[in-house]
Order: sequence, then C-alpha cells, then structure tokens
Amino acid sequence: MKSILVFCFLLFSCSVFAQTEHGLLIGGGIGFENISINSNNPDFQKGQRFNSTYKYNLFVGYKFRFENQRNDQLFFDIDPLLRLQTLENETFFPGSSADYTSVTALAKDINFQLGVASSLNYKLFNSFFAGIGIEPTWNIVTEGKHFDIPILVRIGYQFSRKIELDITYRYGFLNTIDKQLFEKGRMSDVNLSIFIPF
Repeated sequence: MKSILVFCFLLFSCSVFAQTEHGLLIGGGIGFENISINSNNPDFQKGQRFNSTYKYNLFVGYKFRFENQRNDQLFFDIDPLLRLQTLENETFFPGSSADYTSVTALAKDINFQLGVASSLNYKLFNSFFAGIGIEPTWNIVTEGKHFDIPILVRIGYQFSRKIELDITYRYGFLNTIDKQLFEKGRMSDVNLSIFIPF
C-alpha cells in the first residue's frame, strides 16, 4: 500500500511539474544512531556487550528538478543516490572466572546504500528554499533490514544557476544496523550537498 501511495505521489508530481534542471549531486555528513540491545541474544546473555556508532557518510548522485507550471515558488527534486556509510562497532567480552581479563574489540564497518530522494520544495525569499520528502533506500551491506524509507527535511540556497548548497536531515525508521544484536537500530544523518547543474 505504501509503495502504491508513493508511486501515485510521484506520478502526480511529475504531471504537474516540468523538468527545468539536472546535474551532478555530491556531499556527505555526520551520522547519528538510535539503538537498544536485544536482550535475548545468546552472546548478550553470556555477558557480552555491544555498541555501534554511525560515524559519517559520503554520497554521489544525479538531481532531476521539476518546477511547478502553476506556481513558480514550488519545485520538485528526484535524486538517485549512491551512499557510503561508515560505522564503528564495539564488542565487550567479559573475563573468565579464571583470570578475570576482559577484552574490548573495535571494528570498522561500511554499508553501501542505493536510494532515491524525492522532495517537494518551496522558495522562501531571495534564493533560500526549504523542502520535505522521503528517500526509499536499499542497504546493500548490512546485518539489519535491507529496506528503509527515511523522511527528510532540507534547507538550501541557490547561489546562481551554476551551484546550489543545501543541508538535509534524514531520519530512518527501521533497524538497518544489526537485527541479531539490536532490537532497535535506526540511523539518521545531517548532510551538506552540492548541486552542480549542467
């Protein structure tokens, strides 16, 4: 049902909006995680403890912009993206009754995402604009759920027809980190992106 609603939204938007710009989109940002331990995990019950920290992400994509034919303050963006996320995982191993020596292991992990960010935007004043949208995302390398639909809010500035900057906050809903270790493993991030129209 959600997929049908998203498709209808995109179809309606593209019928009302006419494409005016397209070009390269690059950027990156810092990550935030919202996790809770799965207390039923056998390793947790043996005394091990886990933590995962979402550090940062980098992305590259292509932006297609459609402006409203009835209201020039409105425009619609569709951004196919390839994103690289980096995470730091920490595992604590308790010591045995024989030597009481505990060990903490650190590991770096990456996750690749394929996403399509879609946002409806409004020109506020001068060259500032704000928008809201969704980003259906497929997580390629993950121990968590592969699919998520983060919501996003953004604010940006159009310097000219040659370059545009915006700051976007994405909020994920599903456990895309590790289903075995965490009951909840949501990832969110704040990103700076640069749009270079062709």
